[in-house]
Amino acid sequence: MKNINKIFTLLFVSVVLVSCQRDQGDTDYLNDRGNTIFFAKSSAILFVEDGAPNTIEIAVGATALASGEIPYNITLDPASTAVEGIDFTILNSTTSLINGNIISKLRIKGNFENALVDGKTAIFNLSASGDIEVSDNNQFTLELFKLCPFTGLNTSNYTASVTAFDAEAPSYVLTLDPVPGTDNQWTVYSGWGPTFVSWATGNSAYDNLYIYSGTIVLNSDFTIDFIGNDAWATGGEGNFSPCTQEFSYTLSQGLFTTSFTVDVVLTPN
Repeated sequence: MKNINKIFTLLFVSVVLVSCQRDQGDTDYLNDRGNTIFFAKSSAILFVEDGAPNTIEIAVGATALASGEIPYNITLDPASTAVEGIDFTILNSTTSLINGNIISKLRIKGNFENALVDGKTAIFNLSASGDIEVSDNNQFTLELFKLCPFTGLNTSNYTASVTAFDAEAPSYVLTLDPVPGTDNQWTVYSGWGPTFVSWATGNSAYDNLYIYSGTIVLNSDFTIDFIGNDAWATGGEGNFSPCTQEFSYTLSQGLFTTSFTVDVVLTPN
């Protein structure tokens, strides 16, 4: 029995020694090999909110431990739609790998005021000088989107801008009335304006007729559905911007014999 215990003890010590040697070998490997830097990822998304930190860290990796400080260069690709100093700021005072590290982090802060709901793109190119090589993973794409939490409409009073036949139809004002017992649904007395049909036909006798009343339904992904009240009012789809609180939608119709659509933008007053 004592011999069996001795065997297990020797086996355990052997495993520990092998494990320790393997860890030491990994460290030696990182010290001895040539150094190549690269972006650890190729892309990321930064949602920029009012009052939030709005920062993101982009990792620049290396294939070996840095011996001394290794500077690298970050430049903005001309294909970018975001502008440094306007849409974002690079917070690092210097960009370099610190002695003994294999990771460096580029810190970016987005600007809420200039961000767009539809987004802007910053494309960063990585380069270096001297003996430092750069891998093919030398470009990083950061998409910046303005994000505004939605808790409800700031106002129920809107102005509608209407476009049809490549021309501007009469604008009008309207009130969005909440549908009782529902969330984010509103009835509107007119989806395209009380004088749209008279404008489209050139006949003022149609004023306040065929006004396209209906309901706007706001979905969780900020798309909207317009549901017409009449059979000829076949409805439409669109989008809602939580930052500007604008509604935009396109209506189809079965009132006229000619098929066409009407674009409407509701801007809060």
